[in-house]
Amino acid sequence: MIPLIIDFSQKKVVIFGGGSVSARKARYFLDEADLTIISRSFSDAVARLPVRRISADVKAMGDEELRTLIQDSFLVIAALSDREQNNRIGIQADQAGILFNNADGEKGDIIIPSVVRGRHLIAGFSTGGGSPAVSRYLRERFEEITPEIDAMIDLQLLLRDALMKMDLTQEQRAERLRAALHDPILRKGLIDTREETTELALSRYCHE
Repeated sequence: MIPLIIDFSQKKVVIFGGGSVSARKARYFLDEADLTIISRSFSDAVARLPVRRISADVKAMGDEELRTLIQDSFLVIAALSDREQNNRIGIQADQAGILFNNADGEKGDIIIPSVVRGRHLIAGFSTGGGSPAVSRYLRERFEEITPEIDAMIDLQLLLRDALMKMDLTQEQRAERLRAALHDPILRKGLIDTREETTELALSRYCHE
């Protein structure tokens, strides 16, 4: 597997299951995807989500009806308590050429990582299902430094704009941006003394 960041805007995602796992998976895609949740019943957590819900018993339906429910989907997620039915959903998704994530059962095409989001930053962590606890640990550790990273990205954008106005080669601009990124004084000052640190960075790295 390889990591990718995908724009899910207007892409259809179908989730099977009405419990807490389904709710957690749905919240992951809620801001972008066109979500549908299918289950015999829905927990309060799922019922509160602003998504399309279809009441249906997967175990009682045939394969053709199941294929109709997932038709035109970009991603199908199985989060039922029945591993056999989760695997069955995966088979139908595979035959339809649809990406599949399995919360409990045979491995699918997609692993949903533990994610950190900043103003600029998106970072995902996964152990391939080996240790979800480690993924959560990495996310929590990374969340501690996310404000610093976002501040550095802000500074890099400012420096890049200033350097673009100077008579420098692309290599020279890149070298100065790298130097600013590794400058310990700038990293230390970005959170507590941001304005002064920004002025210092401009004077250090945007001179002729």
